[in-house]
Amino acid sequence: MHWTLRRALACLPLLLAVASVASADRLVTTDGRIINVKKARVLGEGYRLTFEHGEIILTDKKALKAVEVEGDMSDYVPQDETERANLEKGFIKYGGAWMSKSAYENKLADEHAKTMKRTEEMAAHAEFENGWTKETAHFAIRTNSSPELLEYYATLLEGYYSLMDDRFGISPSPSLRRMKMAVNIYKNRREFQRYGEVPAGVAGFFSPNDKSLNFYHDYAEADISNWVSLHECTHLLTFLIDPQYVPQIWVNEGVADYFGSAEIVKDPKREKLTITPGRLQTDRVLTVQQAIAEKNDIKLEDLFKITRDEFHAFQYAHAWSFVYFLNQTPKYKKGFDRFFKDLYTLAKGIEFETINYASFAGGTGKQVAPAEIRRVLLKSLGVKDTETLEKEWKAYIAAVPIEGPTARFKRAYFMVVQGGAFSDAKDPKVAREQTEKNIELALSDLNAAIEGGIQDPRAYYARFKARNMSGFGSARVQGGGADANMADLSMAIELDPLNANYRFEMGNLLAKDHFFSFGEDSGSITVTGGPKVALVPEAAALLGLAVELAPENESYRERYAKYVETN
Repeated sequence: MHWTLRRALACLPLLLAVASVASADRLVTTDGRIINVKKARVLGEGYRLTFEHGEIILTDKKALKAVEVEGDMSDYVPQDETERANLEKGFIKYGGAWMSKSAYENKLADEHAKTMKRTEEMAAHAEFENGWTKETAHFAIRTNSSPELLEYYATLLEGYYSLMDDRFGISPSPSLRRMKMAVNIYKNRREFQRYGEVPAGVAGFFSPNDKSLNFYHDYAEADISNWVSLHECTHLLTFLIDPQYVPQIWVNEGVADYFGSAEIVKDPKREKLTITPGRLQTDRVLTVQQAIAEKNDIKLEDLFKITRDEFHAFQYAHAWSFVYFLNQTPKYKKGFDRFFKDLYTLAKGIEFETINYASFAGGTGKQVAPAEIRRVLLKSLGVKDTETLEKEWKAYIAAVPIEGPTARFKRAYFMVVQGGAFSDAKDPKVAREQTEKNIELALSDLNAAIEGGIQDPRAYYARFKARNMSGFGSARVQGGGADANMADLSMAIELDPLNANYRFEMGNLLAKDHFFSFGEDSGSITVTGGPKVALVPEAAALLGLAVELAPENESYRERYAKYVETN
């Protein structure tokens, strides 16, 4: 793979349309994306793809499901006699059909008009306050991402509500039943942090006071957005069960992560998503397995007593693994469901105390003591003591087969890309120390994974991000500076040449104007401002190419336009 600069870029046009009239060919990637390209031609075992802002050489055709060569037929090689005859008539292939030149031009004009209308619509809803809205049975959703994502998340969240209602029963009070919970979906991390006023490591949250679910759509890592949306929606649903209930941290987060980590499959015949909770998280398995081997694993009795301030990534892994074990073990699954439902509904016989709590219920909450939670859990599971249960739990997790380099990569990826490295400790000094320790662990994991043979572009991208996480210079010392950054991004692009985000990151790295943060959606570096500098043609080309590869990402478009306009 490589890219080349097509022309001088002193005066680049703004890419305001999803696809321009000049775009003739179309690619369908293996993951279902449709990319417009000026020209796609076979080159050896791959393709030469010519874009407005550069060329991409695909050395392997496996990245593409289909290539539609259309419009410019001057060097097109006919596939059969019918195509040869159409070429002799001067026909042009477009949209899978052959047509006359005039019909082709009319078709392009019509599509261009639709594209401009789409562009105007996107511009009108670019600010979150003017975003698209939709009311469903249980939610009032607003987003400035796109109307397609609005529909997707509406379907996803309603499907998840039904799934959890069927399993645990969600019976809100009459006032909550009449109220549609607000869901705010931002188009990038920058806007999410600005509107939500949240720390860098937070990707989503549920606010009991505002009765709102808030997160951003990560175009580069849509799977993370799925996880965050369902994880935080779990907190929303438990709130609906009883707004006054103050959950124990290990139960609350372990359950949210178990059910939020779901396989999501779209039914091609119906507008429906199949959601299957309980996806294995090998990174957390690795953490617990290593803790068991090093004899510093959290004991079950201690897990019951962990407070919110003590709950970080290490504790998170143990809580998730315990909930995972209970749900994956047939003899405990029904008992766990009973425990969860009884606890959150404060069923008859469960003792609790009323405490001061800034919640929807007017400043008071109902809290169950750790000892009582322990009693209810053991009774529900039909277990007499924690010693036997802990042995089963640890033996189950220790026996989960995982591949070392893969697990280490996934753990680091969670730390770096999903924000797991950032500590939420109240003491700033403690939070910083924990975060630096997590970043250093992530860098160690990534180095080991890459040296162990991982050929995943995300590993190189994550290592680049880890070196440059804002404000944590001591961790960055392990990196190697600008050359190492360029080397990792170059390798990520080589392994995934159609990934817009990697080119966007490299474009920012080359631009060096620090106008926006590196990693617009994911927050690699958060230095802003800086003097106006001369436009770097290679940087502009990479940013423009990122827009062409992911035209639906408004952050890329805004960044490209601002860079070209101000330099």
